[in-house]
Amino acid sequence: MDKNEFIKLFGDKIGEIANQDAVRAQTLKREIDDGTMDVTVNNATTVTWYTYNQALKAGFTDDKAFYMACQMAGIDIEAPYNHEA
Repeated sequence: MDKNEFIKLFGDKIGEIANQDAVRAQTLKREIDDGTMDVTVNNATTVTWYTYNQALKAGFTDDKAFYMACQMAGIDIEAPYNHEA
């Protein structure tokens, strides 16, 4: 399939995705400009820090506590106990 055929088949979908990306970019710009993003980052950092400290207090290793904090923040990393040392 050449480029022109591809665009004929998927042109509408490509346009839809480009529009969604433009809306996301504008939303992010607005959130940065009005300070909303600062609050969001601050809240996520606070929750992550709290989760990490609570996991340490509960007796988890540093690696496992970090993993749990990342999961709470929505950061997908490999669990430290899924691989051999």
